[in-house]
Amino acid sequence: MSIKTYKLSRLSILIGCLVLPLQLSATPSEFKQAYKAYNEAFESGNTEQAAKSAKQAYDLGKVIYGETSIDTANLGFNLAISLANNYQFDEADPYFADTLDLYKIHFGEDSVQLVDPLLTYADKTKNLKLAKSLLSDARSIADDSDQPILYAHTLSASYSKLVQTKYDKKQVRKYILQAKDIYGELLPADSTVLVNSRFESSAVYLANKKYDKAEEELLEVINQYQALDYTHPYELAAHARLVAMYSEREQSDLATQHCLAIGSMKPWSQEQQQTPIYRVNPEFPQSKARHRTEGMVQLTFTVDEQGFVINPEIVKSKGGKAFETESIKVLKEWRYAPKFVDGKPVKAKSRVQLDYTFG
Repeated sequence: MSIKTYKLSRLSILIGCLVLPLQLSATPSEFKQAYKAYNEAFESGNTEQAAKSAKQAYDLGKVIYGETSIDTANLGFNLAISLANNYQFDEADPYFADTLDLYKIHFGEDSVQLVDPLLTYADKTKNLKLAKSLLSDARSIADDSDQPILYAHTLSASYSKLVQTKYDKKQVRKYILQAKDIYGELLPADSTVLVNSRFESSAVYLANKKYDKAEEELLEVINQYQALDYTHPYELAAHARLVAMYSEREQSDLATQHCLAIGSMKPWSQEQQQTPIYRVNPEFPQSKARHRTEGMVQLTFTVDEQGFVINPEIVKSKGGKAFETESIKVLKEWRYAPKFVDGKPVKAKSRVQLDYTFG
């Protein structure tokens, strides 16, 4: 019996000696090289290479640091993000899940260190039900952390992920309003985080027809971004929302101010169809709808110095006069950013095609 035990133990040792070199094949220099390649690819925006290098660094790091170490968790987090950035969402999910499990082991189930991986996982995953659960966990942890800014971040992230999805309920819209209020109390007025939350909040106010509040937020966004030496996309978008709001409320003079502001910031391109800031969609003529007749109308027109459409003319049409009449009627209600030359608004030609189709 002792002989068998001795032989079995010896065999185990021999097998261990054969396997051990394979397990320890990673060297610090190999890991360092792979990790450097990952960082370089990540910084340069080469998502495919970043994912490959992150996987190599993770595999090597797991051997060097051990499967349950915090270093391995961090490497797994890098890999998950890189895979998601390379649109390999299904491959990324297990690494995100493993990262969370390891973070829970090292920091605890309710640690604030979990908030970042929870938010990142929720942002990257395509599984909305999973994202909703991850965001709920992040909000719960942050709410109990006595870190109001962190809690506001989780509220803002929840709004961004869930708005305009099947989970877009009344509470989701409240998240961004709550976040904006927290930011407003604790951050300076020119904080980018606060200004951007004001812009997002304006959409909620507009949807709820709280126009005064929407106007207040959008004007503040414009005011803050005007201090920059370049045009920020949210500044343009804020002007555009105000044009739409004022146009719908028939406050033409106020809409004109923001059309002019956009025109002075946004270059006019003669090579493409100009995008209207405010548009009224044409209605399908009933006489054509009854017979399921489809149509198309191409028009040229002039955008005047205030962004109004004048002198619309039919270039080409298909389907009959009713489509032409409806197209001209709605086009006159559209607003554009006027073209600027030498700092002054001028008239400019543009064109558009309106398609009337079923389905």
